[in-house]
Amino acid sequence: MENVQKPAGILPLVFSALALAGVIVLFVLKFTGGTASPAGLSVPAANGKGHTIAYINTDTLLSNYELVKELSDQLKNKSGAMESQLMGRQKELDKEIEYFQKSVQNKSLSEQSAQEIYQQLMAKQQGIAEQKESFQQEMAMENMNINNMLMDTVTNFLKRFNKTIGYDYVLGYNKAGNIFLANDTFDITNAVLVELNREYRVKNPKAAK
Repeated sequence: MENVQKPAGILPLVFSALALAGVIVLFVLKFTGGTASPAGLSVPAANGKGHTIAYINTDTLLSNYELVKELSDQLKNKSGAMESQLMGRQKELDKEIEYFQKSVQNKSLSEQSAQEIYQQLMAKQQGIAEQKESFQQEMAMENMNINNMLMDTVTNFLKRFNKTIGYDYVLGYNKAGNIFLANDTFDITNAVLVELNREYRVKNPKAAK
């Protein structure tokens, strides 16, 4: 009887700053409007070409945005439930395999019965492997959908946020990105984070408790 491999982890579910910054590496904005600035922000002086630039540290944003924490917890819980289900099926199969092997050693099964049981066990093992693959695909799809939702949330917020400030460019900055040095003067991460979490709590009153 071939050894049955126990299912490994379904899918590592870790939000990456690259998932955010990869889409907003260069988020170009140009709005006209009032000059009142949220959280006391002021527009930095324009460069020689008349452009104003700011950046967001996406590592910090993903570590402290409460929506990310909520979605991450949901994914981890679902992944854990799937892992438990797979492990439960695997343990049951292991017991059946052990009993089958003992029966074969004790010669308490006919050759035909042994072959039939063997095929049944192999089919169950294949079923577990297929379920694991299905779970992996499902989690990958959910992870992608959540990243898309996160991108839409942040992008839509930035559009509204920028109407009162008027930056020409808002960049996504993180340690793994292509920007090696950034002047703190242009960092609007905290202001964006405060407003994002404020809006999140308004829409999710239970989270504020």
